[in-house]
Amino acid sequence: MASVLRGNVVLQPSYFTSSIYVKALRDDITSLIHNFHERYQQDNTQPFTLFKTLWDAQGWKWMHFKVFDSRTRDTFLNVTVRLFLERMVKTEAPFTRTVALFALYTFFNTQPSGSAPPLCSISHIPIPIDQYTSLFSLPSTLTTPYLAPLQPFVSYVVSTLVNMQAFHLLPSSELGSMNPRDLPREIYVEEGLVDTNQPQRKGHQTKRDKVIKARAALDAVSRWLEEPPSSSPRQTLTEYRTQRTQLLQAIGLNSAALREASQGVVERLREAQETMEEEVDVWPGLERLQSACDSGGMLRLLQ
Repeated sequence: MASVLRGNVVLQPSYFTSSIYVKALRDDITSLIHNFHERYQQDNTQPFTLFKTLWDAQGWKWMHFKVFDSRTRDTFLNVTVRLFLERMVKTEAPFTRTVALFALYTFFNTQPSGSAPPLCSISHIPIPIDQYTSLFSLPSTLTTPYLAPLQPFVSYVVSTLVNMQAFHLLPSSELGSMNPRDLPREIYVEEGLVDTNQPQRKGHQTKRDKVIKARAALDAVSRWLEEPPSSSPRQTLTEYRTQRTQLLQAIGLNSAALREASQGVVERLREAQETMEEEVDVWPGLERLQSACDSGGMLRLLQ
């Protein structure tokens, strides 16, 4: 992820599209949103001033000095604004979308200028047309007494970015118009990088590749299990049963698609077990899954 240029170590663009940078920045953005929420609860009279104070205090103002090589810097800037845009989609809470908008606006407008030699900067923010359109409805979602103080600042930021012609419109997000299509593009595990944009051809996936991907998946599940539950186990079980019943009613109790999908899951788990058989014991839960599939599908596990 780094190369030596004229005696200096230079980060490669792939560093900023890899899971190392993408995951870390996503976590930092989440932390910024949570910290601003805590401050906002104490004082919401000047929301944007409060945000800028927090931005500086957490060291975000130094982000632009992370990399200086022009080629790598271009990737760094585009990936960073894209990760802010991620938290501005309509499925996010209005407060989260607002903080992400403030961050995008501040990061874009604080790009260094007038330096010698000049630093690479971006003049436009690539954004899918559907997300661009949804920006204009964001102020109308901030009408509750708690969110109302944010509304005039959001309206100002949106109108300023539009008047600056800061956005470069792309086709709808459902068409995968961003480059790269998905982030992170490269997944880093202990053994090295796995490029998710380079699918392995049939018959060319080595056992080492399978082990790397299996470990990456296992690590992801382990991290999920370590996260504190958002609700009690009993409440979660009740919600699951309700949603499962609704799904079964919609697709049918004896759906062929459900049985086929369930059997596919079992087969993939067996393949993963065979890949890892030298390091772990046979997982007894596979037999239980197979039994559920034979009786109609994996959604019957709790019956």
